[in-house]
Amino acid sequence: MQNKTPRYLAVNLLESIEQQQRYANLSLNHLLQHERLSDVDKHLVTRLVYGTIQWQLRLDYNWRAFVKTPDNLPIWVQILLRMSLYQLFFLDKVPAHAILNEANEIAKTRDHGRYVKLVNAVLRHVQRAGEQDYQQITNDVERLSITSSVPLWLTQRLVEQYGFERCKNMLAVVNQPPRASARVNTLKTNRDEMLAELATTFTDIKPSEVSPVGLTAAGGNFAQTTAFKNGELTIQDESSMLVAPSLQVEPQHQVLDACSAPGGKTTHIATYLDPEQGGSITALDIHQRKLKLVEDNAQRLGVDDRLTTLPLDARKVDQTFADETFDRILVDAPCSGLGLMRRKPEIRYAKQEQDIARLPEIQGDILAAAAAKLKVGGLMVYSTCTILAAENQEVVQNFLNNHTNFTLTKVKAAQDINWAGDQEMFQLLLDDYQTDGFFIACLKRIN
Repeated sequence: MQNKTPRYLAVNLLESIEQQQRYANLSLNHLLQHERLSDVDKHLVTRLVYGTIQWQLRLDYNWRAFVKTPDNLPIWVQILLRMSLYQLFFLDKVPAHAILNEANEIAKTRDHGRYVKLVNAVLRHVQRAGEQDYQQITNDVERLSITSSVPLWLTQRLVEQYGFERCKNMLAVVNQPPRASARVNTLKTNRDEMLAELATTFTDIKPSEVSPVGLTAAGGNFAQTTAFKNGELTIQDESSMLVAPSLQVEPQHQVLDACSAPGGKTTHIATYLDPEQGGSITALDIHQRKLKLVEDNAQRLGVDDRLTTLPLDARKVDQTFADETFDRILVDAPCSGLGLMRRKPEIRYAKQEQDIARLPEIQGDILAAAAAKLKVGGLMVYSTCTILAAENQEVVQNFLNNHTNFTLTKVKAAQDINWAGDQEMFQLLLDDYQTDGFFIACLKRIN
């Protein structure tokens, strides 16, 4: 194609995301910055990329019904069919003939036009037949997996953990667009001032229902505002804003953030500290380049005067810190990230069940290593952005079984929002407040 149309660009981008396991948001941002597109075309590319990823399994179920050996098709053909069906099923303002014509034009540019006839035939079959009748899938869990476009292994795990109806309600929102959210930096301003200042930029801006320092909006980009550049706010999901208050930090405390990058929670904790009273936070990450993000965020938000960064594997804290060094410790552990499925839809396909099996050991090792560095009477918060018990409740329970000098205490943030569920192992799901899925447990060292 002589001109790089939005659909052409979207197919190529989706191919690179799938084959190279890239993050959709980063790849899309890079493309939009480097291609000369109108605002309308940017919106279309964004919609095509996210929509095609979100509904991948449901779309595949439909076109595969008309292909004898679908797995033998090149990835780009599968993606082209998938993206074309997304438009047919979900973009009702786009004429079907325009969708089919451009799919054919894109097919002509690849593999010497070898798949033009197949693409045309499959799309016309789907156009005539309409969307498949999902009731013909007799197994309820399999049907839920296809209709919500969440891999079967993950759907099964969630049904086992939460029950079918609870899982169904959660997956009903998994493909809805997430709200933009930001945390107000209370060292520089307050939420009411920010609401007033940003009201003209975000017509639907609202205070968060979850965090007293949170703002949300249905659309827009908080990172493009003057308030962001001035350090008056920072990008953070509402659910993760609950971590810092759960630590119950006092101004003079010594705090360890064992897995800190990119620094949203680190800088939030720092707002509770007073360097003049000796308060400080030490932020670790295994990668030096990621610590640069923490440092940059801290400088923008004006909390770099109480922050020290150190490149270190959190499992090896014994090499650097004496026992009972810290008043508070945060272990925001590396996890599957499956609580982020709305914000990062590709993550559900990138993760496999065997990946999950490896994580609890790493998470448990970090908790165990950090535990010795906590003072008696101190608090250690364990948090993740996943919704699987194997990485959450089971990791905490295993830790407690092996560390009788620790006990669970109620999560302050859960009490603050009048949480009706477990306040000691606090699990937010995607449909509770339309936030990311998130887990928090608060552990106190008692002797």
